Amino acid sequence: MPEAFDIRLLCLDGISELPSLVSRCPDVECLAFHDGEYLMREGEESQDLFIVVEGAYVVERPPDLPGAQASLLATVMVDPGEPSFVGEMAYFGSQRRSASVRSSGRTLALCLKRHHIDVIVEHYPGLLKIIFRQLTERLVETNGSLKELQARFALAPERRMGSAGERLFSAGDPADKLFQLLMGEVRIEGADGSRLVRPEDLAQGLLEPEAFLRGRPHRLAATVENTAFFLVVDAARREAVVRSYPGLALGLLFEG
Repeated sequence: MPEAFDIRLLCLDGISELPSLVSRCPDVECLAFHDGEYLMREGEESQDLFIVVEGAYVVERPPDLPGAQASLLATVMVDPGEPSFVGEMAYFGSQRRSASVRSSGRTLALCLKRHHIDVIVEHYPGLLKIIFRQLTERLVETNGSLKELQARFALAPERRMGSAGERLFSAGDPADKLFQLLMGEVRIEGADGSRLVRPEDLAQGLLEPEAFLRGRPHRLAATVENTAFFLVVDAARREAVVRSYPGLALGLLFEG
C-alpha cells in the first residue's frame, strides 16, 4: 500500500506551486508508491489524476493471454523540476482507464480529484502550463491517426430538429448535452443581453461548449428562433468531443 509523505520535505525549486496547492486543498493526498505498486489499473472507473513529482513509472496493458507478459506502452522518468501528469483524460469523462500505470522504484505522487483541476486552472499558472503542454502532446498523438469522419462517428451524435420557441437550455441548467447548430438560428440570452446566432457565428457551431466540457451549469439561455437542425452529443461522449476538437477544447479550458 502507498504511504503518505510530507511534500514540504522535497526540493521543489522548479514546481514551487505544489506546496501551495496542497495547503489550499488539504484533501489532496501525497502518496509514496513502492516498486511495482499500481497508481491505476486498466478498467477502473476512478477519475483521480496523479501528479508524479519524483521517481519513474511504466504504462502497460494486461496480456491478451493468460501467462503472457503485459504490453509495455511507455516508461517515464520524471525530470527534476517538472512533474508528470497521469490519468488527466479522466477529467473529461467517466470512461474506464485505458491502461495501467505502475511505479518503477519508489515514486512520489499527488492524488487529485476532479475538482482540484479547477483550482489549478484558476490559481496556478505554472502547473497549468505543464498540463497544457502534456495534454496537447497526447491529444496531438491521438488525433494524428484519426480522420474527420472517424472523429464524427466517435461522437455518436443524435440528429434533431428544433421548432421555433423551443428552449434548448436555460442559465443554471446542467450542461449534460452539447448542441452543435448545423442550420437555422438560435437566440442566446445572458447578462449582456440577447443575440441571434447562426452556425457561422459559433466555433464549430457549438453552443456554450465550455460549460459542457468543464461539467458546469450553463451561464446562458438558448432558444430556437426559427426551425433549426442540430447534432446533440451526450455528456458520456465528453472525451470524444475533446479528441474531435482538441484546439477548441484546450483553448476553452485553459485560457487565462
